Amino acid sequence: MKKWILAMAILALGTTLAEAKWKTVAEIAATDKTEARELAVNRTIRTVQIECTEGSVIVMTLWVREGAAKTEFRVARQFNKGDKQDFDLGCDRNATGFRISDKGPGKYKVHAK
Repeated sequence: MKKWILAMAILALGTTLAEAKWKTVAEIAATDKTEARELAVNRTIRTVQIECTEGSVIVMTLWVREGAAKTEFRVARQFNKGDKQDFDLGCDRNATGFRISDKGPGKYKVHAK
């Protein structure tokens, strides 16, 4: 009986962790000029999502900062309104910030979980 209770508790914990909610990090209006933007995150994350909400946006790179360390993820993609893409960071990261290079015109959101 104790084994079943333990198994159910582990299953419930795993399901709770797997259903982490997206947190919006920023809503950005990209311009015709290529820009690099610094965004504060300050939380442990595993996945980043970019979602275009208006117009068209080109995202070239996403840098994940962990204190002084930084990791580059090449995106090199044009997002049109309604497009979104998830980026798996490979492991849990204590992200202090993002640096995103973009070009518009358009608006997009950056989510993390």
